[in-house]
Amino acid sequence: MAPLRLCITLHSQARLPLAYREGLQAAIYCLLPQDLSQWLHDKGLPVEGKPMKLFVFSRLQGLSYLAQEKAFAARGEVSLLFATALEGVAQALVNALWAKGGLELYGHPFRLVGLESLLLPPERETLTVSAQAPITAYRTVGGRTVYLNPLNREFGEVLAENLNRKARALGLEEGRLEVQPLGFRPEHKKLERYKGTWVEGWMGLYRLRGAPHLLRLALLTGLGAKNSQGFGFVKEVS
Repeated sequence: MAPLRLCITLHSQARLPLAYREGLQAAIYCLLPQDLSQWLHDKGLPVEGKPMKLFVFSRLQGLSYLAQEKAFAARGEVSLLFATALEGVAQALVNALWAKGGLELYGHPFRLVGLESLLLPPERETLTVSAQAPITAYRTVGGRTVYLNPLNREFGEVLAENLNRKARALGLEEGRLEVQPLGFRPEHKKLERYKGTWVEGWMGLYRLRGAPHLLRLALLTGLGAKNSQGFGFVKEVS
């Protein structure tokens, strides 16, 4: 897998709603060519009848929180991390960002300032990562969504199952994955709205142990569910 991670630096003066991630997801789709965007949105790479989008993005980094307005503000430069296991998607996004000079979010222009490719670390069986967007893991029990926290044994199991489905979509071997939260704190819990639904996720540091190609896949496609909605972006730390 090629290094398909990007750090996108943008400049804007804008007010954004708290649930801006759905608008950011739409902005990413709008940047891609229509046929690619529609395929990725509707189909992706199907596994067991479920489409795998195989891309993930972070929160916008550098925003200011406006408590009284219950909104975020961009006051100059902000950055966005994007990663994908699909080389064509990454290249199309890069081409569009250069061609359009940035993106539009809730009617506000975000001008492109810089675009950097982030190399992947050497393959290894242990990797410590930091969540750059909440990691969400859940089970469906009796038609009800039950979210799991990092201290729950099933949390790591669900992340491993999800990552192995992504591996199958790409024709890669399945493998083991162990997830250990480091310095767990209750305040790492985040409740965020996506299209009117509350989603529970967790920030923080995690030590991953497992097959090297799966750890690399976690960096390219995210950990847990709802990656294409802006959940589960992780980045390696020293």
